[in-house]
Amino acid sequence: MTTELVFMGESGQAITNSLLVAKKFGKDHKHVLESIRKLMTAENSAVLQMFEESTYINEQNKTQPMYLMNRDGFTLLAMGFTGTKAMEFKIDYINAFNKMESKIKKSIAFLPDFTDPAAAAEAWAKEYKEKKVLAIENKKLEEENIQLAAENQELKHDKNYLDLIMRSKALLTVSQIAQDYGMSGKALNKKLADMGIQYSINGQWILYAKYKDCGYVSSRSIDITRADGRPDVVLHTEWTQAGRKFLYEELKKQGIIPMLERD
Repeated sequence: MTTELVFMGESGQAITNSLLVAKKFGKDHKHVLESIRKLMTAENSAVLQMFEESTYINEQNKTQPMYLMNRDGFTLLAMGFTGTKAMEFKIDYINAFNKMESKIKKSIAFLPDFTDPAAAAEAWAKEYKEKKVLAIENKKLEEENIQLAAENQELKHDKNYLDLIMRSKALLTVSQIAQDYGMSGKALNKKLADMGIQYSINGQWILYAKYKDCGYVSSRSIDITRADGRPDVVLHTEWTQAGRKFLYEELKKQGIIPMLERD
């Protein structure tokens, strides 16, 4: 789960969540949940739009409830927080919301002025170029995947998966690593979540705290265009070779070995 006080939600808003609020203000999460639910019982549609039900995985690898909230939701919730440090924490949150909202505004590409043909043509040319770059990157990943498969075949008789890892320095998608085990990327992500290695937030898989600073993964920003034409940015997690070796060792403890090492 993110450690930032405020982050960008799927809707493009700056948001936080009840777990982060509870930790920042030194409160039991269950009491924060109770306060939010009490606010949501009010017959006010505006309040309902400030909060969104969600879940997280706790340290015992169990799914627990939490709430996402925008700036208005946080403000309404924090009105009832008191204490010697409460004001200081509220200011920290205000600054965090301001910073994230400024970052979001800078990342949004506004639609061109269609009354100006030259500006519109320039905007569409830029979009075409960005899509072409993404297509090239995808093709490169496919070629690397083919190359990786060829290396697997070449080393079939050696049956030394670690040698294969040491030969490459490239970042890998989870689907590429999953292929080594005869699995789909979706299945491997779920297995790693069940093992307490990672969790999903806003569509991206994030490592738990004890693994996040080990150099196992890297995040890559990808510019996309939503179905409604709205430009957006998504974060994509890729594994380093050190991370690939880590997964090999952890999966082996579970009795899961690469196809290359199977009889």
